[in-house]
Amino acid sequence: MSIDKKGFKYRVSNVVAWGGSLGAGWLIVLLVSIADRLGNNDDIRGWEELFFTGLAVYLGCALINYLMVGKMRLLPWRNYESQE
Repeated sequence: MSIDKKGFKYRVSNVVAWGGSLGAGWLIVLLVSIADRLGNNDDIRGWEELFFTGLAVYLGCALINYLMVGKMRLLPWRNYESQE
């Protein structure tokens, strides 16, 4: 599949892929924070909503990329042409 690397779809796909990557980073930070709070027997109420928000951002960006270019692009630094 030949992709025009100056095209609008390609550039939007890059932005959405990096947005998903930020969502994944948010998930990792939250999981570490929740594990730390659980280890200290602290209350985690309210943290579940933050976790599911990060998960929704990550999966939403993957879904948008899948619908737009046919690949989920879970690793944004990889070109989606090379993921076939």
